[in-house]
Amino acid sequence: MFASIRRTMRNLKRSTSGNAAMLVALGMPALIGSSGLAVDVAQWYSWKRELQYAVDQAALAGAWARTQSGSASAYQSRAQQEYNSNLAVVRDFASTPTVQLANYSGGSNNSVVVQASATRSLPFSSFLTGNATTVSVYAQAAYTEGATYTSCLIAIDEDDSGAITIGGTSVITAGCGMAALSNSPTSVVVNGDPDINAGWVLSRGGIDDWFNGTDNNKVFEYMEGLQDPYASLTPPNPPESQIARTYTCVKGKSTKYAYVGSTATTTYTYWKGADYNTAVQTNYNRAKQPVSLTTPPSYTIVTSEVVDGQVTTTTIKWTNANNGNNANTVWEKATTVTTTTYSGTNTVTEPDVGNVEPGTYTDIKVACATTFKKGVYIIDGGGLEITGLYEVNGAGVMFVLKNGAYVKITGGSNINLTAMQASDLIARGVSESDANKLAGMLIFEARDSSGTSKNNINGTSTTVLNGTIYLPKSGLDFAGTAKVTSQCLMIAAATINITGTANMTSFCPSGLSEDTVVATLTSKVKLVV
Repeated sequence: MFASIRRTMRNLKRSTSGNAAMLVALGMPALIGSSGLAVDVAQWYSWKRELQYAVDQAALAGAWARTQSGSASAYQSRAQQEYNSNLAVVRDFASTPTVQLANYSGGSNNSVVVQASATRSLPFSSFLTGNATTVSVYAQAAYTEGATYTSCLIAIDEDDSGAITIGGTSVITAGCGMAALSNSPTSVVVNGDPDINAGWVLSRGGIDDWFNGTDNNKVFEYMEGLQDPYASLTPPNPPESQIARTYTCVKGKSTKYAYVGSTATTTYTYWKGADYNTAVQTNYNRAKQPVSLTTPPSYTIVTSEVVDGQVTTTTIKWTNANNGNNANTVWEKATTVTTTTYSGTNTVTEPDVGNVEPGTYTDIKVACATTFKKGVYIIDGGGLEITGLYEVNGAGVMFVLKNGAYVKITGGSNINLTAMQASDLIARGVSESDANKLAGMLIFEARDSSGTSKNNINGTSTTVLNGTIYLPKSGLDFAGTAKVTSQCLMIAAATINITGTANMTSFCPSGLSEDTVVATLTSKVKLVV
């Protein structure tokens, strides 16, 4: 029997009829399985595509929400809303997304991460595995918040090395920032050992590494979007400022003062005759007793001839004492001797007074106590120099520098200059729109000026400058002290050089802040995973 079976198997092995049917039969399970798996995989990819797009959009929406102060705390709900709006196929079996903040590229909580999944059983894959299939996705969107930056020190030159240079042992405590528009790799330079607390340092170019070791200065190098906040302004030229004038000092008046006291004693004698010139002395039964009057010393104006000491004067007065006639007339002779005492004699000379009104001047070189009347002063080709020990005041003033004119404030002058307000400018014919932009401008260099290297401020603690100093064509050397009382101080010049023992511990009075914007950064969001 076994031999018969072996022969049958050999014959079957040699036979080729029916092979195709057998192969088809044997391969059918694999073919059906492959088709079923392909259908399931296609669905998995469809789920993943939709889920991935939904979490991508959710992460971006959450990140954008974080860039706005009004919606920052609602980033999770914004992400959830965007996630739900992008689901279609997997809506019924997708999970609720996990939305949270995460660190990115060295930042802190500067990205939004969204994770989600979809779980569902498919006929073929679940038959093989006995489990439902889960597709998981992940997205991360990083963001940079938009911001605006102010500054109270601005160097406008676009390519100068050391556009802002701070040296010596100067002290700068601004808190309102400094900015350099120069694209030089060394646009902001520090020399010496200064004490700088600027709040932030902005530059279109490079910033000295000195700032990297400080805690009070945020550094923004190679920054885009920096701008001259006054680039669109032109200085006013009201009619009163077009009048040609010359600065002069009016000589002060001299006045002598002294402590003056006096004693006056009057004695009476009597004379009889038709005329007192020919009358003879006689006794008179109604004779008056001597009278004395003393005036205590008082400080009063006296004539220039008076010196310390005593001066005696005598006066005589004749009076008809009995209403007599002819030879029977009795004359009363009142003799008054006055002794005047002068002491503490002193001559007071009023200071010379500067004669200044709004107009056009070649120079204003202050040489006496000067009060600038309210208005616009044009300096054409010369300089505004305040260098002596004089009282200098001006409320509601603006100085316009033309044709290379400069400003120099040095020495121990008591200076108090305050810029014009919008209402002052409007009263002089400036449009309301322009007046609002020019309000607070104390010194304004015309753009067509040739520029100068003479600008220098080296004041003392009695130097008060309230307003903006704007020198778009020239540099400014600042080496002294200035303070503010009513308005913030803004210095904007082509270059700014702060040296020596310059001390600026306040750029704004208490309760005020500098709000001049020099850079606006837009918010940025990008999908990073």
